[in-house]
Amino acid sequence: MSDSSSNVASRLYALAVARDTANLVDLDASLALARASVRTLMALSPQAAMLMRSFAQEEIDRLHMECTEESQGSIAIIRDTLNMA
Repeated sequence: MSDSSSNVASRLYALAVARDTANLVDLDASLALARASVRTLMALSPQAAMLMRSFAQEEIDRLHMECTEESQGSIAIIRDTLNMA
């Protein structure tokens, strides 16, 4: 492999790592805001908490039907968020 090809491959790899890092930061921020939103909604009233749990259960049921590892991870995150509220 020539130096030019190696340099391009190295730059593309660095770009991919940077993009993955940015996506992880976006996901972490989104999860933090979602958790804060859930806690806020559930603190408004017992009715709001019950409605939030109902909607979350609908999402859990939908994700469960997908039968993927990703959906199982999402279900765990939803349940964890509801338990901390």
